[in-house]
Formats: sequence, C-alpha cells, structure tokens
Amino acid sequence: MKNFKIYTLLLVSACIAFSCDEEDKLINDILVENPIPVVQDPTGEPGGLDLSVYVSLGASITAGTKDNALYSHGQATSYPALLAGQFAADGVGGGAFNQPDINSANGYSGVDGTTIQGKYILDLDLNNDGELGDAGVVISEGELPSAYEGDKTMLNNFGVPGIITAQILTPATGGPDVEANPAYNGLYARFASAPGTSSIIKDAWDKDPTFFTLWAGGNDVLGYAASGGADPSRPLTDPATVSAQVNMIVDSLLSKAGHGLILTVPNVLVLPYFQAVPRVISVPEDSRTELLAGIQQINAAIAGWNDAVAGSGMERPLLSTDMNEYPLVIEDASLSDASVPDGSGGTFVIPKVRNIDPDAHSVFGVSELITLTASPKVSAGELGISPLAPLTNQYVLDFTEIAAILTNIQTVNTSMGATAVANAGRIAVLETFGLITEIAVSGGYDTGSYTLAPDFSPNGIYSNDGVHPNARGCAIIANEIIKVLNKPVAEGGFGATIPLLDVMQYNASPFQQ
Repeated sequence: MKNFKIYTLLLVSACIAFSCDEEDKLINDILVENPIPVVQDPTGEPGGLDLSVYVSLGASITAGTKDNALYSHGQATSYPALLAGQFAADGVGGGAFNQPDINSANGYSGVDGTTIQGKYILDLDLNNDGELGDAGVVISEGELPSAYEGDKTMLNNFGVPGIITAQILTPATGGPDVEANPAYNGLYARFASAPGTSSIIKDAWDKDPTFFTLWAGGNDVLGYAASGGADPSRPLTDPATVSAQVNMIVDSLLSKAGHGLILTVPNVLVLPYFQAVPRVISVPEDSRTELLAGIQQINAAIAGWNDAVAGSGMERPLLSTDMNEYPLVIEDASLSDASVPDGSGGTFVIPKVRNIDPDAHSVFGVSELITLTASPKVSAGELGISPLAPLTNQYVLDFTEIAAILTNIQTVNTSMGATAVANAGRIAVLETFGLITEIAVSGGYDTGSYTLAPDFSPNGIYSNDGVHPNARGCAIIANEIIKVLNKPVAEGGFGATIPLLDVMQYNASPFQQ
C-alpha cells in the first residue's frame, strides 16, 4: 500500500483502552478484514412477509461505503447484504441478493491532484515509535470506478453514494455526464439499466420486489452539516420536499411490493465526524506565553469597547486565558463590529472571534460542534488556537445551524412516521435517530460480549471517515431492522422470526499498528 496523505486525529489516544480479552479479540484477530462469516443452519419464519425479492434503496450507507470509499469488502458487508443473508435462512424464504460490485480492494474516495485515493486506514502508531497514542489516518492508493459488467437485471441493491432523495427519482442521476448535468452521479451511471434514461426508482421497480428497505433523507442534511453550513452548494433540502419525495418512492414501490421498511433520518450530529475533535484543549507549553500575551491585548481592547457600549447589546465576550482548558477560538460573523483607538492616532479593529461554547444546552442537547476536517488544522496549530487564526465557518456548526438541522430532521421523520401510519400493515419503521443518539449518549452498543464504542477506534462501530458504519455497525443496523420485522403486527412489525446476526463476527474498519 502506498500512503499518499496523512493527517493526525485528536480522538484516538482516548479511545484505545481495551480490557485484555477485548484486545485479544479486537487487535490480534482483526488486523486484516475478516472473511464474511456464515451462520451455521439458521432457521426462522417470514411471518406476513414475502422476502423472495428484496430490494434496497438509499445512499452511501446502503451502498456499503466505508472508510470514505466504496470498496468490495465494504459492499459485501453493507447492511442490506447482511440483512439479505438472514432472509436466506432456512424457512424465511429470502432469495438471491446481488450488488454492483466495484471490484476493488481499496476502492475510490477521490482524487488529490493526479493521485487516485482509496479507503482510509487507521494507523495506531502513526509516528512508528511504538506508542499507540499518536494514531492517525492514512489514505490508501485507490482505483477509478469502472462500469459494472454483471447482469444489471439481477441487481437488488440500488444504494448510490452521494445522492440526495430527489436523485432516486430522476433519470438525470445516471447521465449523460457531469459537465452537461450537475445531478450526474457516476456511481449510479456505472450500473444504471440505461444511463441518462433510467432512474434508481424505476430500476428498483422493474425488479418486481416483494419487499424493500428505504433509507433516504440523510444526505439532504449531511451535506449542509459537513460543510459547517458554509457551502451554498450544499443547502438543507426543504423538509416538505423530502417528505413528498419519500412518499412518491414508497407509493411506487408499494405498487409492486407487498411490504417495506423505512429507516428514518439519523441524528447526524452525534456521528464521530462532529464529535471527534475536542472543543477544549490543553495549549502546548511552548505556545502559552506568546498566545497569552496576544489574548490579553485583545481582551484589553474588548474591555474598552464594552465600557464604551455598555447596555447597548453590542458587547463582546472576553477570550479565555485558561491554557489548561482552552476552548478553541472560532470566527463569528454575528458579533458586532468593534474598534478602539490604538494609542497612536489610529484604530484597532477587534476581530470577530470568540471561544466555542463547549457546554451542552438543554434546548439543543448538544454543544457547538467542530467538523473532522478541522482536525489537521487544529493539530498543526494553524487554526483555532490564536484569535488571529480562528476556526472559520466551514469547520464549525453553531447553535443556529444545529437548530436548523435538528428541526429539518424532526420534520422529515415525523412525515415518515405518518407515511407508515397511512400504510399500516405494509410499512414498518426503524427509528435510527433515537438508535444512534442512544448509542452515543450511553457510550456504546452492548453486544452481550463487548461494548462497542460510538467512534472509529478498533473497538468502535464507525468506519475511519467518522460517518459511515463499519461492518459491525452494519450488522447492528441489520439486526435492528430484523427486530422491527420480528415484532407482532400490533406493534408495527410483521410477526417474523428472522435470526439475528452475531455482531462480533464482523470486523472493525481497517487499521494497522
């Protein structure tokens, strides 16, 4: 493997504390990707379901993206593939489940100059000094995706990385090309039945499904959140629009399938992507004297300004001087314009910066958040430490942006619940918002043998990009779907007895030490 790019993460030294038996299982046994386990002689019953032709629709998690790339092992352990494996248990009646294999061990995550990048790999000893506390991520050599060469009519997984809900419905998603069509998605075009003419929903409908899962709406908020709300090309999609599109998809599929299951939009704000970078740090000793002197000068200017405008509502917050527990400095355009005489006949314009609020507030339940993309900037001391080099908007979600995200998700999820009620007996719902929030708040997911962490350490459930679940996380999602399907009809299920997966038979994301 060739390493093209390295960036340091700030969370991992706090996440690599295992008990001895966990270390044996999670480090020694799973340094390479496990083969997909086969449960011996599972049995069950379908209840009121016909699972003979299962199709899945959604975005990157549905497709099997892990570690920021679509690669073969990630696809093979997608939650729909794992779910279909359980549907194929004796007595359950599931049929074949085919995916558009990318045929690449490292896959494709992007291009940096002329370098094609593959999956992210966690290096537990990035400095090669025998210490696990300096962990970081390296990016493997990848491959450009090629057209799917299998029989497209036999496909069951119609998950496409990067799409928003609208793109499930439009032929533009598959063609003709990115220059002529901004909605073009090459990862759908590679397996579309007729690129530029067919749509994801039509390809799935043509499969004549008897059962479907739909996980939509996530990217309609995630793009906005991941950009810190600062990228005008990645807005929040209007929730009424998303809700209408979900209903169109469900109505179309129910015209063929007897039953389906909707996964609600998850709470994206508890993903490691928004939780991994600490909001409060200990400033390195060799930086403290100069930093403190600069902060004191700015604070003196702020104090002078506050005296001049006292009671006007234009006051500015003083900056922290606590070098041991130092909240990172962020840009805040909403602060008032402020300036004071500089003592030499000129004017000192006080920068619009403040310390990030590290405390959770009951109205939102979360703090202001920093995106994972800020990690290398903070680690190198380039941004977030000095008031003259704050974390800019694209790296931060403030409370206004957080409120907009959560309101959007709640509105869409409420509509999904109404869709299920309107199709009672045919549509079930998995509430993923509550599921991943509970895992994050409680500190992990209890498998019965181990408690898996809500992060991308080797004992975590997320992949190395901080967004997509790893194979274990996908097994958890598949199990939670099965639990819903196994509920009695009166409780929103279908009375099935589909066997569950053993989560610990699946590997963490790739790492090395």
